[in-house]
Amino acid sequence: MSEPVTAENQYERLAQVVTPLYQVPYGQQLKMKQSKVHEIMKTLGEQLKSINAPITRLKKGLPCPVEPIRPSPDVIAYRNKDEFGVHIGVDGNPKTVGFYVGKPVDPLMTCVPSTYLINMKESHKDISKKFQTFIRQSSHEACHRFDTSGVWRNFLVRSTRSDERMATVYIHPQDLTEDEQLEIMDDLRNFFFHGEGAECELDSLYMQACRHTRCTREQAPYKLIEGKEYITENCEDLSFRISPDSFFQINTGAAEVLYRTVREIAEVSPLTTLLDVCCGTGTISLVMSPYVRGSVGIEVTTGAVLDAKENAIINNIPNAHFIAGAAEKVLPRIAPDLNCCSDVVAIMNPARAGLRPEVIRAIRQCEAITKLVYISCKPEGSAMENFVQLASTQGKGKLKDRSPPFLPRYVVPVDMFPHTHHTEVVILFERLK
Repeated sequence: MSEPVTAENQYERLAQVVTPLYQVPYGQQLKMKQSKVHEIMKTLGEQLKSINAPITRLKKGLPCPVEPIRPSPDVIAYRNKDEFGVHIGVDGNPKTVGFYVGKPVDPLMTCVPSTYLINMKESHKDISKKFQTFIRQSSHEACHRFDTSGVWRNFLVRSTRSDERMATVYIHPQDLTEDEQLEIMDDLRNFFFHGEGAECELDSLYMQACRHTRCTREQAPYKLIEGKEYITENCEDLSFRISPDSFFQINTGAAEVLYRTVREIAEVSPLTTLLDVCCGTGTISLVMSPYVRGSVGIEVTTGAVLDAKENAIINNIPNAHFIAGAAEKVLPRIAPDLNCCSDVVAIMNPARAGLRPEVIRAIRQCEAITKLVYISCKPEGSAMENFVQLASTQGKGKLKDRSPPFLPRYVVPVDMFPHTHHTEVVILFERLK
């Protein structure tokens, strides 16, 4: 960061970081994203050509057709989840709650409140401001680095279409005793449910004491301070319970567009068995359940699988099943059963880092899978390696995968993130016969 953030330019600087396209008309944003997806797919085409993948080249260097981008139904205040940091603000206050301008290694990095971000709900902004008020009244310091003292770390706010609200406070426990942590929880309860913060109208308030960058619920349990155990979101006429660590698409309206797109290009039928890899809390399996024979979701996070099973019960869906475990270990185990199915379609919606090569190999070697839909929010990153691995016929000795490759057949971009450069891309791969 070459120039320091000032009181006068802090909100503009933050907007350029979080919503860099906010001054661009939405129609123009979509054109920019469409062009970017075309360039990404051209790059994929070049990489597939370099490994002699058996693809049919189309005009303009694309390895398959790319449909026009599907817009988000909501472009303002569409985010249902926001995670705030605690750091030094432009006024030097070390207990400023907001987002960072600059990187942690940069001495000029500054924490700026979310006051004017257009992709965020006003309720989330108000709740974060109240949390800032609370920690500034607290005797505990902010935790800027793990190797120093300080307690206050991050603050997560989630909400639903019906405006249920959940907040999670993340602290570093340092050398706090159990009684001292309970005292912090009591202070939070009094502030947000009986004091100044009660106007935030929280339905649920949690705290997690985590010594690492991220902690699973097994490593550090989420402790319910007050309110409901979970809030409930409605999507595609189904109800999904949202826990503090649940994965749910941050733009619910655009998520419905995404799921309809997946259903459309996968061409599922009542004969289809859906294999939902990286299923998270089971959203895709459950929204697809009325249109398929059944589904099997695989997820390495045990907490997410518990949520998925509960969501199936809540929605009275008997044909969705979920297995906890690493995909590369689960797939070979269930492959004999899948081989008895007439039409198996795999859906993969991994994190930005994509999938490990072992998972791609397991997918390829599961002969029952004929079609695969890969959903990626960063197709130009590690996911690109996955695309090439799916289509490759190269390799030597034990590394050579002799299974028929999967080739890209169709691409549909979906705008999940208005005012940013990011785009969700849905790619249909079909196994070469």
